[in-house]
Amino acid sequence: MIMPGCASRPERIAGAPGRPAAGRLHHVFEAAGDRTPQATALECDQGAFTYAELDERANRLAHLLRGRGIGAGSRVAIVLPRSLDTYVALLAVGKAGGAFVPIDPASPPDRVAYILRDAGTDLVLTVAETTPDAAAGGRPVLDVGRCGAALAAAPPTRPPPEPPGDGREDDPAAYVMYTSGSSGRPKGVEVAQSSIRNFLDVVPGLYDVRPDDRVYQGMTISFDFSIEEIWPTWAVGATLVAGPSGSQRLGAELADFLDDRGVTVLYCVPTLLATIPRDLPAVRTVLVGGEPCPAPLVERWSRPGRRILNTYGPTEATVTATWAELLPGRPVTIGRPLPTYSVVLLDERRRPVPDGEVGEICVGGPGVARGYVGRPDLTAERFIDHPLAGGGRLYRTGDLGRTTADGEIEYLGRADAEVKVRGHRVDLGEVEGVLMEEPGVAAAAAALAPAGDGRPAELAAYVVPAPEHGNGRDGDGAALAGRLRDRLRRALPAYMVPSFLDVVAALPAMPSGKVDRSRLPPPSGRRLPGSGPAVPPRDAIEERVRAAWAEEFGVEPASVSVEADFFTDLGGHSLLAARVVSLLRVRDVGARLAVRDLYANPTVRRLAAHLRACTQTAGTAVVPRPEPVRHASRRVAAAGAAQAAAIYLLLLLVTLPMSCLLYRWVGDRVGRPTAGAAPHDGLLGPGLLIPVVQAAVAGYLGVRWLLPVVAARPLAAGVRPGRHPLWGLTYLRLWTLNLLLSLSPLGVLSGSPMMGPYLRLLGARIGSGTTIATADIGPPALVRVGEGASIGYRASLHGWRVADGWVIVAPVEVGPRAFVGAGAALEPGARVGAGAGLGDQSALGQGEAVPEGARWA
Repeated sequence: MIMPGCASRPERIAGAPGRPAAGRLHHVFEAAGDRTPQATALECDQGAFTYAELDERANRLAHLLRGRGIGAGSRVAIVLPRSLDTYVALLAVGKAGGAFVPIDPASPPDRVAYILRDAGTDLVLTVAETTPDAAAGGRPVLDVGRCGAALAAAPPTRPPPEPPGDGREDDPAAYVMYTSGSSGRPKGVEVAQSSIRNFLDVVPGLYDVRPDDRVYQGMTISFDFSIEEIWPTWAVGATLVAGPSGSQRLGAELADFLDDRGVTVLYCVPTLLATIPRDLPAVRTVLVGGEPCPAPLVERWSRPGRRILNTYGPTEATVTATWAELLPGRPVTIGRPLPTYSVVLLDERRRPVPDGEVGEICVGGPGVARGYVGRPDLTAERFIDHPLAGGGRLYRTGDLGRTTADGEIEYLGRADAEVKVRGHRVDLGEVEGVLMEEPGVAAAAAALAPAGDGRPAELAAYVVPAPEHGNGRDGDGAALAGRLRDRLRRALPAYMVPSFLDVVAALPAMPSGKVDRSRLPPPSGRRLPGSGPAVPPRDAIEERVRAAWAEEFGVEPASVSVEADFFTDLGGHSLLAARVVSLLRVRDVGARLAVRDLYANPTVRRLAAHLRACTQTAGTAVVPRPEPVRHASRRVAAAGAAQAAAIYLLLLLVTLPMSCLLYRWVGDRVGRPTAGAAPHDGLLGPGLLIPVVQAAVAGYLGVRWLLPVVAARPLAAGVRPGRHPLWGLTYLRLWTLNLLLSLSPLGVLSGSPMMGPYLRLLGARIGSGTTIATADIGPPALVRVGEGASIGYRASLHGWRVADGWVIVAPVEVGPRAFVGAGAALEPGARVGAGAGLGDQSALGQGEAVPEGARWA
């Protein structure tokens, strides 16, 4: 929301003023549960749970936490994999009066132990296999997997409010979220209850989250994007759908999961959204954030009835500070501040910049966090007092932006050493700090390297070897790279481990002596090495699989060992796995290959063996090609004459209303001239204008709207499936019908509720509740679309085609509740079964069928 004064003071963009919200984070869940206790609050691997059931479980755990001394001012670490226990713990910590500290259980033990120490946690909620006692660093641990008896004995009622402590009686902390830090260690952001409650007072209505929505929750709870998934959902009484693990977290398998669970609201980073190969008809709202969203992704996912929202905000501003609705054909911006928030663009001297000038994005309002745990120096640097803060503080995001002519904010990247990798904040200084811990490194730098070809950018590391360890260009360099690989993987989460490592003689420097990251060379292609020598392929299929891996990793095929693990040795990640699988499909190495197959077979040799086994099992049926037909010149000439006659007749119909009008107009004035006038006077007078407009409208409506309806069924009558000679009567009828459809309003109606009824008038069999967003359909009499089906933009459904001198005719069928992705093509005889799907840009050949419930891409 732009303040009224924004036109005269464009350097300040602000939301509506607001006041801190009362209450606690868990109260929003309790209020929804009181309204609809039997509504489903959560669906996860352990089953479906109502608000009443989840509330009771959280109450029991909260009583148990109280018994362990947890109360006002306490901090409780949650180190749990995504499960029922995770969501119960989030609620129970608040009910007990404490603040939760979420930690990704996949983080290296050293990082977990550091966060537990730095946050001063009073208790660790975990399971034994996730956080061993050593990682807990001597802090009390509650294994939620082994306290079933204690929980069963605890009261199911809500614990009474406890007198607050910690000197902050009115506004205690809600949670502490850790992000990457420049010191080489993560930093904890403390967010107050008033900040998160203010966020939840604003966001559900703004995002239009409804009680009947089913909201996907796929982010780890250690990433504040999860706050946006979980709590607005519970605030309105909707259902939270916990995401899958492993290969199902992205790509076609994630699309299947979202379809099967009936998800209607999807939060994700753009990089993840790009891996989903087809449309999801049930999803009515897509919220992207965490990194810039490419405009082509907006074009691909836009459809009637769906909103795409772009959200922006650092953890220090309580999840989200600005939002924009993304529309095809419009620039992608981060929009305007949420109500109660404000955004100011400042220069280096903390002065507002003029409209259109670049400045640092600074966020104000009740969403600004308290600061960094145990870091008063950094808190004072980033959280500043300012006259434009309205009596509060501004948080300096370190992001650059400028205001557009529409008053929105255009994001221009970072002003410091922080970057985004697959939606995660990464401070390059933290990566460099780990590199510098290696005794053989004299200097180190890290940067985000563009990958090109539409691939996401990846982290690259550069190190200068210490003099006593050689120049890094011989065996010493390989040994150094191996040690660095092990050190990085022990100290950092997977998304922070650089993909590339270059050993260089020196790093480019600025006059101040600091590393000039803008002058770092592109990565040489040397990925962090795996262990052992590069084993060559044994046969052609291993060669092709290795070539695809090498292409996506950006290295020479000879450097990839067929026995190297895709993830642990080569540094691959889930998004790269999706790209490799797609590349293998395109090259016909594995037509039905899925990402889960790569997870199950993570080496070239094992994946090649899997592909060989699939080929031997499935086999391939070859359709015999009919003999080409040669046609006599006389037959071709006759058909050409008939086509010319059809075009002439169509032009005659187009001009007929105007011709009749002019004939009558001229006849009336030439045959019966007015007294004293010459026979040709007044032929082009002003009285002609209205009849001309009427005739033009009649011609337009008649030819564009009425003629296709009148002629489509007769032209298609009697056309039977099969093969017909080219240039014959069947071909001419289909060609004429195609000409009529090119003049019809299908392009105007596509994507609207009128598309189905109009296609029925043309002879197509269209079920109720369909969404048809393409005009490339023909002939209608050969198209059948079941009820509830969805057909994406620019999809092609053709019931006839010409090949080898024949006209091949067969009906095209899309079953009930099935979908066809954007840009997909269905040839004659193709069929998509009930509840099945064909991915974006996919093709279904003549006579091919997608079985019921299957997903092909």
